[in-house]
Amino acid sequence: MTGKIPTRLTIGFLGIVVAIVSLAIGASAASATSVVYNNFNTVPSVVNKFLDQDTYSTPPFEFPFGGMVEFTKRPGAIKSLITQVDSFTCEHGVYNLENCFTANPSKKFKYQLTASIYEVGTENEPVGPIATSTETFKIAFRPTTNVSCPATSEGKGFGGNCDVGGFLQTIKFKKFTPKAILPQRAIILITSTRADKPEDVVNVGVQTAYKEYDVTHEEFVAEPPLDGGIPEIGADPFPEGAYVLSKFAATGWAGFQPVFEVTATP
Repeated sequence: MTGKIPTRLTIGFLGIVVAIVSLAIGASAASATSVVYNNFNTVPSVVNKFLDQDTYSTPPFEFPFGGMVEFTKRPGAIKSLITQVDSFTCEHGVYNLENCFTANPSKKFKYQLTASIYEVGTENEPVGPIATSTETFKIAFRPTTNVSCPATSEGKGFGGNCDVGGFLQTIKFKKFTPKAILPQRAIILITSTRADKPEDVVNVGVQTAYKEYDVTHEEFVAEPPLDGGIPEIGADPFPEGAYVLSKFAATGWAGFQPVFEVTATP
């Protein structure tokens, strides 16, 4: 008997080789995706020895809201965008009336948001958009009001840290069209859509976290951004500026940059 592999086994062997090569190519393609901007490092992960459950955030009546970002060299085509949101929606009741009640903490509601990426115009105005992604997310309700928390102008908070705002969570946009090549600098704006219910409130989170309520002085105390607010990857061309209702506000937003992570492919 010769050492030749029977035809059937040869076909099977070749199929295995093709499958392995395909997996290798797929893995290589996946590994080609890289983070080209990330300022999540600026958001405090622990506040008052508690996990950060709440940041300062921008409400829907100021949408489209966002900021200008500068990517790493030759960023490539947009792949995905991660951001943080604050959910002020209660399963029952209204959070600032101190009657927020969420019976099932794992229960979520659907909320639609749009992320758009623009070129930067001559006067820093958004031009485009060059790519957009409208997606429906499952957002967690704000937890039940903690009756032992101090009363504030926004109502009582939730949890052991008495977080008084929304419930912090992360969402990911991954259906951008077209797969546009990112410019060196871009403007990222987030907005709600007509499909959203008016009674549901989801804000866009920023770097600074909520720390506590000063009962004596009747004021909110903030936990400032980490690392001086400087992104881990990429840069903020205008660290004191932001976009409110799509318009550029040059000052007043230091430490309150929207939080983004952007990935791209070559």
